[in-house]
Amino acid sequence: MRDLVEQAPSERDEEIYSAWEGGKKSLRGLARQFRVSVMEIGQAIDRCLPIFNSKNQMMAYKREIQKLEDVGTHYYGKAMEGEIESAHVYARINERYCTMQGWSSVNVRLDPYAAQVQEQAPPRHELIRAAIMRLTEQPPVRRAVIDGNGSPLDDDGAVDALSPPKHD
Repeated sequence: MRDLVEQAPSERDEEIYSAWEGGKKSLRGLARQFRVSVMEIGQAIDRCLPIFNSKNQMMAYKREIQKLEDVGTHYYGKAMEGEIESAHVYARINERYCTMQGWSSVNVRLDPYAAQVQEQAPPRHELIRAAIMRLTEQPPVRRAVIDGNGSPLDDDGAVDALSPPKHD
């Protein structure tokens, strides 16, 4: 782990890093070569590497995407000229690019019928609202209008047919 204060790598750290980056020797072999402990080799390599945080990860990701786009453009041009091998290389680069962008056959569906049906369906919040309204709404209550004598009248003022006749 690094301390909060970043230590600049020394020339010896960079020599150790170059030897480690070559991949020909293990950490123990490098420790014997430079006459230091394995832990000191690890610390020297760590000082040469960038800090591992979100900002540096995003910058590295963007650089890799740009490299793939540049190489893809090169091989795409050759493939369009008719080089079969370049077309294969471009297809592999494109697969890698799509994977890095999160595009795959699992999350990209090309079913136009399902897309149309989904577009025509009402939004989810509207379905929830309609269900709540069905549960909370009461059937309309017919309010009887009462004339001065206490007999219920229809909306148009006529006596309700279900009420008993008035006695004068």
